[in-house]
Amino acid sequence: MRRNPYFSCLLFALVLYAAMPAGAGAASLWTPAELAGRPEEPHPGRLGAPDLSAPERTTPLAVAAALPPELRGSIRRVDTGGEKLVALTFDLCELSDQRAGYDGAIVDYLRAEGVAATFFAGGKWMRSHPERATQLAGDPNFEVGSHAWTHGNFGVLDASRMRQQIAWTQAQYELIRENLDRLARERSCPACADAAPRTIRVFRFPYGRCRAEALDMLASMGIAAVQWDVNMMDAAKTRDASAVTRDVLKNVKPGSIVLGHANGFGHATAEALRSIVPALRAKGYRFVTVSALLAAGRPVASPECFDSRPGDTAVYDAQFGDGTVHPRRK
Repeated sequence: MRRNPYFSCLLFALVLYAAMPAGAGAASLWTPAELAGRPEEPHPGRLGAPDLSAPERTTPLAVAAALPPELRGSIRRVDTGGEKLVALTFDLCELSDQRAGYDGAIVDYLRAEGVAATFFAGGKWMRSHPERATQLAGDPNFEVGSHAWTHGNFGVLDASRMRQQIAWTQAQYELIRENLDRLARERSCPACADAAPRTIRVFRFPYGRCRAEALDMLASMGIAAVQWDVNMMDAAKTRDASAVTRDVLKNVKPGSIVLGHANGFGHATAEALRSIVPALRAKGYRFVTVSALLAAGRPVASPECFDSRPGDTAVYDAQFGDGTVHPRRK
């Protein structure tokens, strides 16, 4: 049987992680004080005008093979055959007219508990938060995915702008990865960078919006489109930790992908995790990154992108347009 190259890469990364010496990764490259979240970081702010500048490099160096058929489409969860695996994911959105935050309380808790997670980071967010992006990439328990350059709406953007949103983010991640290599050399821990992939292989559509052309474009670039089947709904200001916890525990099943936010727009997310993580562990669940989850079973994909039912995110087209700038308040 011919081996799937995508899964071979995933397996190699997992073997590398298992073979890394204790303490390798983020904990060896930064002090606990440098890794710890700071009180001022979660709070996002608006810019005076949209920042439309390009990254230092606009074309990624890495070129991945096109995705195999089983990884095409909008992946909502993974059929693990009943194995109790779950992927916690956190979006790090940043539009062109804002500087979003970094919710260190979430990351600190995940690190303290040894919980694997995937962070879908906007390319501009990575450029705005280079140290935090490098720390996330350098943590062998974490994975960095793409959330487009400036949160563009792939239900509205034309082909050239969709490609730009993808390619600029891929290129920015490569710059972050190169910085990680530099730090690993300077701090005499070359193995500390080994677990971080050279390129991003997973993508989340902003606003949960896509169309067939967007899915085909990502597949041709070797990037899997990963949505979710459980939404924390933590972006709603009316939600408290008990509501987030209740709904996550009610809806998680083996192979679930859970959506949350770690850019200052998640409300009660860190507090809810302190209940969600031990409760799921008590039920026998293990936390894995999205890529590890994809390697563990059969992806369950849809030809559409949506939250809980097909078509439910189309409302954002009228509200946000191309998605890269906040709508004007009337």
